[in-house]
Amino acid sequence: MNKNNFILKLNSVGKYFLAEAGMKLNVLEDINFEIPVSSEGSITSIIAPFGSGKSTLLKIISGVIEKDRGEIFFGDSQSSNKNIIPLIPEKPSSFPWLSVRQNIKFGFNLTENKKYNLDNLIALVGLAAYSDHYPDNKSCGFRFRISLARAMALNPSLILIDDSFKQMDLESREEIYKLIYDLSSSEKLNFIIATTNLVEAIQLSGLIFLMSAKPGKIVHRIETGGKYSPEMRNLKSEKFSSLKSEIEEAFQSVHSLKTINYSV
Repeated sequence: MNKNNFILKLNSVGKYFLAEAGMKLNVLEDINFEIPVSSEGSITSIIAPFGSGKSTLLKIISGVIEKDRGEIFFGDSQSSNKNIIPLIPEKPSSFPWLSVRQNIKFGFNLTENKKYNLDNLIALVGLAAYSDHYPDNKSCGFRFRISLARAMALNPSLILIDDSFKQMDLESREEIYKLIYDLSSSEKLNFIIATTNLVEAIQLSGLIFLMSAKPGKIVHRIETGGKYSPEMRNLKSEKFSSLKSEIEEAFQSVHSLKTINYSV
């Protein structure tokens, strides 16, 4: 049981890389945020300018790279190798020589703590009719579904998505938004989505964090009132306009407004 009432908590997390002549380049600086527990699953977005370090932040949360400072907690446990936090990259990948079924089965081989059977998982991501197809020459949205199923096969507490929707056409994006919402609600899954797309974040998320330009830090927190709500999906609604203005003003205050993508 999660007695701390949070899914993820970051305390003063920082990261630097070594630049030329051994100089330290600060990429992330004092990252602090907390995602509360939700009985209905959650979708959280981190809106950040290009080059702000958002991908680095997700890699740190997932354990792909090490932080240099600070602490990370999952539930009531400090981060360790026991936590499996899958990360879906900007360009979702798959094994082109394996079928959809074989690709997704690969995720099952990485864990003994299985929540789903293979056929059920393939159906959940909308690929039941394509289980024997191969991902080569398929759309980005198709490959994303494979990556999502592989992530779910690990039975994680949290799934990270790194700006994976921007390669998709509008119709595919809308389908994937709905899929993520449905899975979050029905399977009680928690998602963190790093994005440069303001509209996408408002439409999808119950909680939004704004991240500054490099060195990245969290500069603003917004609760939208509910994930993927009809009001937020209506770009002409008063609530959508109000949140959009709040985000624009917050980014303007840290001189990052021009780097944010407003496309739908």
